[in-house]
Amino acid sequence: MQPLSYTLTDSYSWTFRSCAECSLLANKLQVPIAMCKEDYELLYDNLIQTLEAKSILGKIVLAASIKGLQEDGIPSFSPTVFLSEGDTLDSYGISASILSVPGHTKGSIAIDIAGKYLIVGDALMNMFYPTVSMLYHDRKAMLKSAKRIGQLGQRIIFFGHGKPVNNRLWS
Repeated sequence: MQPLSYTLTDSYSWTFRSCAECSLLANKLQVPIAMCKEDYELLYDNLIQTLEAKSILGKIVLAASIKGLQEDGIPSFSPTVFLSEGDTLDSYGISASILSVPGHTKGSIAIDIAGKYLIVGDALMNMFYPTVSMLYHDRKAMLKSAKRIGQLGQRIIFFGHGKPVNNRLWS
């Protein structure tokens, strides 16, 4: 059994800079990096999936994210594991399953850990307050994914940005 180093890859957020750290850590610990195949294209052109924002705060975050990506780019790394809906992390010693939650990006995924915790990346956000994603590639898919997350019931939600909160209905 090999430990899994995992990063939700969404090239539009400030947390994507953590991919460099993830890559360094994965190399040091000799563990794989996982992502969803639908977002693989973002590693080579981080603006290939257009993003939109509806709220004023979302538009500010979007402008800052795009500016940062244009200046900094994406650190080079290669995922060694591709995750998709229904995959489990059992072989890595983690009682967790993968949920497809597209909308923020085509390949946004969440990790449901033991039915108690849900790592959502930027499928939901808590940069200023807990909400649906302020930035999205596909608003309709993002809202559908947020609804799905809310319907999972009691979980602690871990965001790509901000402190964890209890799950609720998201709209």
